[in-house]
Amino acid sequence: MKFRFSDLLIFALLFIFVAAFPVDYFHIDPIYEYVIRISLLALILIYYIYVCYINHINIFKFYNLKRMLLFAPFLLVCFSNLIATGIDGSYGATSISNELFAVMIIYHFLQAISEEFLFRLFIQGSLIRVGSIKRIIYGALIFALFHLLNMVSIRTVDQLVNVLIQVAYSFGLGILLGFVYEYTYSLPACIFLHFAFNFFNTVLYRYLGCVINNDASYYLTAVVIALVLAIYTFLIYWFVLRRNDRYFKE
Repeated sequence: MKFRFSDLLIFALLFIFVAAFPVDYFHIDPIYEYVIRISLLALILIYYIYVCYINHINIFKFYNLKRMLLFAPFLLVCFSNLIATGIDGSYGATSISNELFAVMIIYHFLQAISEEFLFRLFIQGSLIRVGSIKRIIYGALIFALFHLLNMVSIRTVDQLVNVLIQVAYSFGLGILLGFVYEYTYSLPACIFLHFAFNFFNTVLYRYLGCVINNDASYYLTAVVIALVLAIYTFLIYWFVLRRNDRYFKE
């Protein structure tokens, strides 16, 4: 369904408020920080679901399981950090308690849902006047640029570099999720891949106390996986998607 620009602006502003809410300035226990963020995400999700309900949008739609299986190799990207650790890293003592681990899982799950609602269902789904490839690229670009919101918590140059790197790989992740949404037309499929990426590369990675001994191995692993998946994506598009653009029309 195509939403009006004013509607998309409201959706985006609400998301920006939640994503950029300066919880860290309160200097409270990390668990309570996550509880606040979870509460904010829950509120915005209730609103998103209400919008879908009044517009009769089936958010549980799953076009074709076989199509989803075509994207199974993309699960590799979810393990890039763990693979890098296995190549040239180590597992140290975790500084994360079980309680913090639990709230982190809940937070990243709700974050994946809210981001997929906004960027795939609302924004990408509204770009019906352009071709499928342009929808994917535009959606991925907007998805990446929104990660610049993380600059509100920057304190050092290293943190700035990390945010810029996050913007870069978010664009790649946006391309991947955009393809999945265009081809399966399934929001749950995108949420699953998004949450898997966040869980294995961030939550579990921190919980296991992973340490990369050589930064080069981290980036080399990411580049190799990205190249392999880029080639695979091109093959999917060339032999499947470009011949079936009718599936992407509403």
